[in-house]
Amino acid sequence: MISFQLFITAQAEAQIERIMKDRSKKGLQTQLRKSLRLLSQNPKHSGLRSHPLQGSQGVYGEKLWTSYIQNNTPQAYRMLWYYGPSDKQITLLAVIPHY
Repeated sequence: MISFQLFITAQAEAQIERIMKDRSKKGLQTQLRKSLRLLSQNPKHSGLRSHPLQGSQGVYGEKLWTSYIQNNTPQAYRMLWYYGPSDKQITLLAVIPHY
């Protein structure tokens, strides 16, 4: 199995901390931990439903991807990320609700 080292930007770290400190988001916290683990183990895991973010090519100099944290939930959370900066590395840019 190919595993990836996750780099988490300051913005994504702040978003994760906000979720983890909110007692009303216990379910989301569990889903987020699982999604981060799956992302680092296999970003193409079927449960993440990872796919390129349309219209994002070149915004950060890389193709941006989005992966599910939740599904079938109003404002379901997603992760925004790209491969790199080196092989077997992923940079997590954001953990945000999907609108």
